[in-house]
Amino acid sequence: MLESHNENFIEKFQQEVAALEEVHECFHMSGSVDFFLKIYVGTLEDYHDFVRYKLSKINNVKTLTSTFILKEIKNNLAYII
Repeated sequence: MLESHNENFIEKFQQEVAALEEVHECFHMSGSVDFFLKIYVGTLEDYHDFVRYKLSKINNVKTLTSTFILKEIKNNLAYII
């Protein structure tokens, strides 16, 4: 969650997140979270380092919440139009 929702702060956050190689997807959300990031790292220790040394250093980040996939049940990337 961001501390401020000022347009300049949001734009700066988006630019900084886009530059992080560990971030593969980033979505600006509505609801209880501001942004949803899909992060790809090799180990839990790598994730810890990413959060500690990169993500938490971005200005205006107030709260970080992490969730992890325990098991993939279905992953269908095809869309029916």
